[in-house]
Amino acid sequence: MSRLFSLSGLLRVRSIQERQAAQELSRAVIDAKQTRTRDRHVRAALAATESEAVDVRTLAALAAARVASRSMLADLETLSAQQQQAVDAAQSAHEDARRAVRGLDRLAAAHEARMLVEQLRVEQHELDEIALRRGSGVPE
Repeated sequence: MSRLFSLSGLLRVRSIQERQAAQELSRAVIDAKQTRTRDRHVRAALAATESEAVDVRTLAALAAARVASRSMLADLETLSAQQQQAVDAAQSAHEDARRAVRGLDRLAAAHEARMLVEQLRVEQHELDEIALRRGSGVPE
């Protein structure tokens, strides 16, 4: 009597894809947050260092440290920009996957409603036949 939803396999696959896209989005967001945290820590460490040069060697060492730190900050900014692009791409992929699942969910719900209506129609038909038999005096 009740037919299975013909797209149930596709719905399962799309649900799995949606969960995978959500996991990838979560991982991308975590990576981006870690990079931003690392950037803040490096900037705080640079701000906390004292820069009193006593002689030429100390001054040269401080200059080299500053250049290396600026290079590291530039690398972190580049990494942060790349990770933000990854977050945006993962967000888009997750939204697409959710949209696909929602469409199939609506189809599954409509199918379920049609099957319920059909089942109720068949039950009503059987009850009507039983009532007709009883009313006409025909033994069941």
